[in-house]
Amino acid sequence: MKKFIVSLCCTLLLSAQLMFAQAGQTGFSFLKIGVGSRALSMGDASVAAASDPSAVYYNPAALSLSDAPSVLLMHQEWIQGAHTDFLGAATSAGAFHFGLGIASAAVDDIEVRTTPGPALSTFSSRNASIGISGAYDVSPELSLGATGKLLYEKIFLDDASGLAVDLGAVFRVDSSLSLGTSLANLGSVSPLRDEASKLPTILRIGGAYTTPLPALESAVMVSADFVSMSGEGRSHVHAGGEATFREMFSLRAGYQSGYEARSVSFGMGVRQGMFRFDYAFLPFSLDLGSTHTLSLLVRF
Repeated sequence: MKKFIVSLCCTLLLSAQLMFAQAGQTGFSFLKIGVGSRALSMGDASVAAASDPSAVYYNPAALSLSDAPSVLLMHQEWIQGAHTDFLGAATSAGAFHFGLGIASAAVDDIEVRTTPGPALSTFSSRNASIGISGAYDVSPELSLGATGKLLYEKIFLDDASGLAVDLGAVFRVDSSLSLGTSLANLGSVSPLRDEASKLPTILRIGGAYTTPLPALESAVMVSADFVSMSGEGRSHVHAGGEATFREMFSLRAGYQSGYEARSVSFGMGVRQGMFRFDYAFLPFSLDLGSTHTLSLLVRF
C-alpha cells in the first residue's frame, strides 16, 4: 500500500509538470485562495490535515479524516477590497464520505471611466464555485477522493463558466501521521468575451503529524505541503502548526515560501460543545494590507 501511494504521488507530480509546462497565465484566481480559518492560519498546509469540510477544497480524500457530520461557514475580507465566502458540509456512510463546497469571491465598487474625471458608474466582479465531493476508504489506511465543480465568473457585462475536477488521496501511516496528495482544477472554461484563460491547476503533496502532550492536557499538530501552481515559475512550501489545550482552545501559525507579498500567518480557535469559532490573520507587504478570516464549524 505504501508503494501505491508513492506511485500515485509520482504520477500526479509528472502529470502536473507536463500541464504546467504548457500553461500560460491563468484566470479564476480566486481558486488559489484557501478556505477555512484553521487552514489559512496554518499556512494553507492542509492536504493531509483538512479534517473538516475544507477538505472539499484542499483534498477530497481528506473527507475521510472527519469524525462526524459537520458544516463550515467562512467569511474573509481579502486585500484591496475583495471578499470571499465559503459554505461547506461533510458526512459519511460507512466507507463512503461525501462533501459539498460553495465558494464565492467578489470585488465591489469598481469604477467605470472612459475619459479622465469622475467615474461614470461602478460595477462588481464576481466568481463562484460549486463542488460535490466523494471519497472511499480503499483500506483502513488509504482513501481516494474526487470533486466535480461548476465554475462561474462575471466581470462587468461579460461572463464565463466551466467545469473542473479535483483528485486526491490520503494515506494514514498510523494514528499520528497522515500523508496526502491532490491535483485540483483539472478542466476548462469558456472565453470571457474574446479572452480565453486556463484554470490554475494546483498540485499539493504533504503530511501532517499529531502528538499528544498528556502532562499539559494538550496536543500539537505540524503539517507541511509542497505546492505547485500552473502559470507560476516557482513552487512553494507551506508549513503550519497548531497547539490545542483541552480540546477547547487552539493557537496556530503558518509560513509560505516563494510569494512576493506574503509569508506568515496566525490564528486561533475556541471550541464550545458542537461549535468551533476560528480566526485567521494574514499580513501582506507592499502596502497591500492584511486579511481577516472568520469561520464557524458545527459538528453534529
